[in-house]
Amino acid sequence: MDINLIKTANGKFWPADEQSLDESKSLKVGEVYTCSIKLNQNYKLLQKIHVFFKYCAQHYFGDQDVDKHQIKYTKNNLLIAAGYCRTLADPRTGYIEVTAKSISYAKMKEEERRECYKKIVTAACNNVFHTADEETWEKLMSFF
Repeated sequence: MDINLIKTANGKFWPADEQSLDESKSLKVGEVYTCSIKLNQNYKLLQKIHVFFKYCAQHYFGDQDVDKHQIKYTKNNLLIAAGYCRTLADPRTGYIEVTAKSISYAKMKEEERRECYKKIVTAACNNVFHTADEETWEKLMSFF
């Protein structure tokens, strides 16, 4: 049995829709039930973070018309600055390459994603917007 629940302000869980309410009526009052909680993915947040990368690129390059390469450049640099990267080393040549990891939902757990997004925003504030004016800061804060 799958029931969608919403946590209320007083800490209790309540059925989120009519179907879940009907399902919960079949449960006996006073009985103990075991459940596993699955957090739903927030794909709107992933879309927001990509818009945020574009906004960072526009500020960094000083142009409203940034192309996908400039956005990718900004995104990769922010991910590296946030520490969400991997280091590859060639032992024969000594060449070291630092590359950004993927922020794909399939490759990240929820806790890792939250931490990564916090670090990305911090990295953007420290590296891209450190000399920004008040209006830019207002728009930046409106993303989240």
